[in-house]
Amino acid sequence: METPPAKLVQNIIKILILKKQKIIYYCLSAMILGLIISLVKPKAYKAETAFILKNHLFADRSYLYSKDMRYINYYAPEDDIERLIALIDADSVIDILIKDLNLIKYYEVDTVNKPKAMRLLKKTIAKKVKIIRTPEKNAELSYKDANADTAAIIANKYLELIEKTLRKNYNKVRQDVLFSLQTKIRDEDSVLTVLSDSLARMRQYYRIYDIINPTRGNMMLNMHITDNGHPEFAKGLELIQNIESVKDRMVADRSDHISLANQYTNSTQLNDLSLIQIIRVAEPPLKTTGLGIIATSLLCGLAGFVFCILLVLLQYRLQSKNENE
Repeated sequence: METPPAKLVQNIIKILILKKQKIIYYCLSAMILGLIISLVKPKAYKAETAFILKNHLFADRSYLYSKDMRYINYYAPEDDIERLIALIDADSVIDILIKDLNLIKYYEVDTVNKPKAMRLLKKTIAKKVKIIRTPEKNAELSYKDANADTAAIIANKYLELIEKTLRKNYNKVRQDVLFSLQTKIRDEDSVLTVLSDSLARMRQYYRIYDIINPTRGNMMLNMHITDNGHPEFAKGLELIQNIESVKDRMVADRSDHISLANQYTNSTQLNDLSLIQIIRVAEPPLKTTGLGIIATSLLCGLAGFVFCILLVLLQYRLQSKNENE
């Protein structure tokens, strides 16, 4: 016959009261253990720097010429934050950080006798830094270290290097676009030279010097072109009109490409507008990370209390089972 729930609860309470001394002992022991851990555990300081990541389209001076900037948000989208986070463990960032701040000496890494020590140091540094997006549209970069001054220096330097690397990547893309535009313009110049020479020779041969529009009218006088008596006038008119229409379209395209190239020429330098706006610089004094002494002791005491209750109930269950057998 199964024990009613109320009766079961009463039995559990009765067992816990009988074993209260044991429970208190375990609870106090766990609290003392938590206190010892808090005192022995090395302190770690967390340096935080807050900033706003701006939309790179605003930082790109080529968009200053655009009429559609009103449709672009000032703040960077989530994808840009993800790109920034992806640069945390980038070798191009950590290598400069280690070199500029001499972190090999600071962390006492033996890179001469231990080939893998450098890779381990990079992983350690990457684990200590974190970037989060706050609900206020800001972002925060934090770094943990046993020394408060070092934590603040590394946090500020890390943000500077990440922003510079991200901006350099954007500049590289713009440089690639500029190179593509310049190549296209050179190709168009070559074709336009050939078309111009061909048109000049045909006009001289067919004696047709009018600037022709698609309706076979003189674009300057808005009059239809009349036969000049040349035996191949009709053929010449067709050829000149076709080549001229191609050339006119290519001239228009070339003008657009030159305009774009001029815009990107002004936005391919590393000293372009910054991608970040720093709100708070990381600087000492800093608070230690993790739980305090009291919180750690209470948490350990609670864990010891729960563990002892389960242990007492399990022992009672096994004892009752043995007696029944």
